[in-house]
Amino acid sequence: MGTLVEEAGPVGIEDRWSPAGLQELRALYEPLRRFAGVVGRWDVEPDDLVQEAYAKVLRRRRADIDDLGPYMRRAIVNLATDERRRAKRGATAVQRLNPDAGSRDAYPHELEDLMRLDGRVRALTYLVEVEGRPIAEAGEMVEMSPTAARVALMRARRRLRAELSVESAGE
Repeated sequence: MGTLVEEAGPVGIEDRWSPAGLQELRALYEPLRRFAGVVGRWDVEPDDLVQEAYAKVLRRRRADIDDLGPYMRRAIVNLATDERRRAKRGATAVQRLNPDAGSRDAYPHELEDLMRLDGRVRALTYLVEVEGRPIAEAGEMVEMSPTAARVALMRARRRLRAELSVESAGE
């Protein structure tokens, strides 16, 4: 098993996590995977985001984490944000090297509208609309104040509604 070196010597996962804590992590896997599928980029496997979040959380002691579900979701949002930044830097570098290489990824219409939203707003929308969480709780998970979360959610809904209305009027 993985170990960390602390002042008293190596510390294994068994010393940081009880069997009940590990079972709690197992129970969270599927909901976190669905969440990562919505929050992450289309070309990043949700399992990769979840497993990276698990690797980070297992380095900590369970007792140091107040509420495991929101903590894990916040970790996934942060990892997805980091991945988006890396991809954007890479795309910028490719564009500088070859300005004629302007290609555009094709998304189904339903996903294209959703993917235009900022990652944190997309995560917030998923938590509220799909998981049914209260706005304040969902906002805390994506590191937004309750007021900012309400405003962001209202704007996202309005934007999606307008884009879907334009699409349906054009059919």
